[in-house]
Amino acid sequence: MILDRRAWLQATLAGAAGAAGSGLLSQPTSFGFGAEPGSSTPAQPLKITGLKITPIALPDPPLLANSGCHGPYFLRTIIELETDAGIVGVGEATAGEKVLHAFEAARPIIVGQNAFAFRTFAKQLMELSPACYAGVELACLDACGHASGRRACELLGGPVREQVDVCAYLFYRYAADNPTLLADKRRVDSRGSGDKALDQWGEVRTPDAMVEMAQKFRDRWGFRCFKLKGGVLDPDIELATMKALNSHFGGKFPLRIDPNARWTLPTAYRIGRSLADVNLEYYEDPVIGQSQMADVRRDSGLKLSTNMCVTRFEHLPDAVKLRPVDVVLSDQHTFGGITACQELGTMCETFGFGVSQHSNSHAGVTMAAMITLAAVIPQLTYASDTHYPWLVDGADIIEGPRMEIRDGRMAVPSGPGLGVRLDRDKVARAHEVFTKCGMSGRDDAATMRLIEPGWKRDLF
Repeated sequence: MILDRRAWLQATLAGAAGAAGSGLLSQPTSFGFGAEPGSSTPAQPLKITGLKITPIALPDPPLLANSGCHGPYFLRTIIELETDAGIVGVGEATAGEKVLHAFEAARPIIVGQNAFAFRTFAKQLMELSPACYAGVELACLDACGHASGRRACELLGGPVREQVDVCAYLFYRYAADNPTLLADKRRVDSRGSGDKALDQWGEVRTPDAMVEMAQKFRDRWGFRCFKLKGGVLDPDIELATMKALNSHFGGKFPLRIDPNARWTLPTAYRIGRSLADVNLEYYEDPVIGQSQMADVRRDSGLKLSTNMCVTRFEHLPDAVKLRPVDVVLSDQHTFGGITACQELGTMCETFGFGVSQHSNSHAGVTMAAMITLAAVIPQLTYASDTHYPWLVDGADIIEGPRMEIRDGRMAVPSGPGLGVRLDRDKVARAHEVFTKCGMSGRDDAATMRLIEPGWKRDLF
């Protein structure tokens, strides 16, 4: 028997409803693919009826970067896409006032639209903010996955890998119970010192301490690739850290270093030449701009990568001419969704660039999205960065335990859509923290100046 499209989707939903006990077929007319008899307007397969946006704040350890020191919270935006079927698709995006305003402006654009046809409103939402479109696209994919009983990766052409390699992201840092940081007026939770500290990693500001932490990452999560966030200490200390990591692991594991363009050109030349005897996978953004990056690449002979000088499609023509990097770090939030990153993968392959994946502080919905992204881009052959190990135990906003990292890999979630669901109690608590802490954006410099008054982001 050949089913028409409406019957096919209803049959699919019946199977999903039977498994979940959700009774979705109590509203069968919500899923008509064709028009109702006598209607001149085609019915939508999965009509968007609402968009709920919830800003949240999650505890952030005092990690050090070129911008200063993280803390006390990182902000994210949780998206819930409501549909006429009662299915709610979830997404997660970056945060800040501009992003929240973009989502508010997106609501009248997408309500009434077909969730399966999310590319039809891509241009309008991208003009508001790439992060806004990326979050809505993600929620659409999740909703469509639940409607069809399929994983998001299957809606995007199918996974090319079921296990995704991830890279350990190593940060210099202060101890979580640093007294000055505990006195931060923005802190509104019960974190304290000793056993009540946010985490037990302690202070890491020397090569030996970094090696010790890297070994713990290896023991706990099985990482087989290690990235050092540089641009923090004296470049010679960071070079010594890279050499110590390489020596400790016997050159077995590839290393990366990312000074976030805080080095001058002479420093980048000098350190680059000294990295020649390290098992270096790539040298990420030692200097600012494509022209200087190209100079360092020619001088050092090393592979260079970026998430700073090629972060939008309009950056690619100059990159093809100047050849500043060998590897481009994709990011759904800046390029405009997973589908945009699929296009980026094809373009990078055409022009001879490798592909990896950028990360910033995030919760479990983005982690599921990152795994999905890496699963559907054949060209993404470098392990993806992830901040997920830095998410404080118990702070994730998804149901159940956090997703597992084993042997430096993460499995593509097996459930429909993104394969994760929101824990609404945790989301509510995270939103309450957002309203109380008074943070409207990230300000690492302000946190750094609590410990080092007068700190400035001077170049090394």
